[in-house]
Amino acid sequence: MAGLRMVSVPIPADKGPGDEFTYVHEVLGEMEIVVPDDHKGGDTMELLLDEDDGEDIGSVEVDLTPHCDVNLNLVTFALDDDEVGLDEKKEEGEGGEEGSDVEEDDDEDETDGTNFMVWPAGIKMAGFVVSPTAKVLIKDKTSMLELGSGCGVTGLATAAALARDGRSNSSARAILTDLPVALPVLTKNIRENEEAVSAGSGLKISAAALAWGDDDQAKEVLGAAGGSKFDLIVGSDLLFSSEKDTMVALSKTIDSLLDPETGTILMATRWREYDEERVFFEEMERLGYEFVLASQRSEALRGSVEEVEDPDGKECALPWQEFGSEKSEASKKYFAETKFEVNGEERCLSEVGPEDLLGMEEGDFDKYELTHVQIYAGYKK
Repeated sequence: MAGLRMVSVPIPADKGPGDEFTYVHEVLGEMEIVVPDDHKGGDTMELLLDEDDGEDIGSVEVDLTPHCDVNLNLVTFALDDDEVGLDEKKEEGEGGEEGSDVEEDDDEDETDGTNFMVWPAGIKMAGFVVSPTAKVLIKDKTSMLELGSGCGVTGLATAAALARDGRSNSSARAILTDLPVALPVLTKNIRENEEAVSAGSGLKISAAALAWGDDDQAKEVLGAAGGSKFDLIVGSDLLFSSEKDTMVALSKTIDSLLDPETGTILMATRWREYDEERVFFEEMERLGYEFVLASQRSEALRGSVEEVEDPDGKECALPWQEFGSEKSEASKKYFAETKFEVNGEERCLSEVGPEDLLGMEEGDFDKYELTHVQIYAGYKK
């Protein structure tokens, strides 16, 4: 990830969705920004940029070593259909090659661009799923579904871990899903990395369209998996759009596709709008699911046999009920005691605002991001 930086850009109060404005970064210089459809004046948007030229990046490498011998190469920009063989796929029909189970949908052809970026939560999740801590959580899993795949970093890393678990064979499947507009990039990344990821295990990796809450698309995804529900569902930064309807649709989709007996959910959450995002966990709890920190779930399944490692060295131990909650004394303590250097001045996390992120050193910025990312494991009680 050298040379990449997440930049928080405040949107001028007089700008709305689709409007352009000029933003000047003290390091990267002048940039022309378009306000996404789900943002408005006064909001803050986040862009993953290449520090070398200040442009939205065109590719990212994610190194999964030392726990996995894979270096993912991911394109992160929109491609034409013919660049990823979608026209060829249409001619082939359902018998086409793996990694391209794609159909276009003109009704779902809009995006705010977030699905063409590799986010810090996804990179953290990729490192986690190939780590020793995750082994007990993915052991014996043979059907994996990724939701909101974007560029596919989480799904491909999880597929790599499954392929090396020893249970993958010609019937094992990993299906990475997103809105139709995201599928050209996702399919390209599957094709680019499939051989290294599957490592001759027989694991089949493909892409499919899936809008949360769409029952017809959910049935198609189940059909692609042979008609059986998934024993592993993964995702990262799925709560980025925290509207209640979206949270409910996401929970409904998970409940309809996860095997209630054997299924596990692994998701990396980058907290932003704490109470709004908490609705997802509350809805899952209403449906009979329990979510705990993945490291804690791993430890519980192992008992006291083996010490659990955290690939990033440390993680906030607050449960989802408390992270960012004004009612939680433990959360207040966490935000007050977590310190950062901002322009040479030590500040606690509770005092850091969007404008402070622009002046952070790269190392401090990365630490800030990780303080808001937690990896949860969910299962039906």
